[in-house]
Amino acid sequence: MEKANVVKRLLEHEGRVMLCLDATCQGVEVPRRFATDPGLMLVINVNMPQAIEVGPVAIESELRFGGIPHYCIIPYNALWSAFNPDSGHGVLWQEFIPPIIRHQHGLYPTGPLKPLPDDDKWPLLGKAVESAPAPSALRAVGPSLKVIEGDGDAPPPANHPGRSRPKLRVVK
Repeated sequence: MEKANVVKRLLEHEGRVMLCLDATCQGVEVPRRFATDPGLMLVINVNMPQAIEVGPVAIESELRFGGIPHYCIIPYNALWSAFNPDSGHGVLWQEFIPPIIRHQHGLYPTGPLKPLPDDDKWPLLGKAVESAPAPSALRAVGPSLKVIEGDGDAPPPANHPGRSRPKLRVVK
């Protein structure tokens, strides 16, 4: 199965994908400290606030590493597995596993993976709630906001007794 289709189906049906890639491959763009890792694992999910582009030759998105954003490019020639760590659904492309990973972890470095179900048999994300929007719709809408009714002229609530007020000081 084509790698882009695997990633798209996992995102659409399960909302989360662990990408296993060889960051040493040409064209991979990740933070410099990870660029020598042949077993780099990155997680993408539909609830990320930024767009995830699953294009014809690469996956692109701004990912955060220790809270610092970095625009990442993952060409499919560097991707050797894509799976959902919660369900175990995914694909391992044996011919793309770097030799050092194969030597250290054997033929199945991600453990046994379950094959991807047919679309009509896949346990859909949010299936328990019949009216839940599709994962792609969640990404387009963004985070949900809740309106709390109140009097706009009322003073803000008093400090809670157990909390101390933050202290600010000027440092010269």
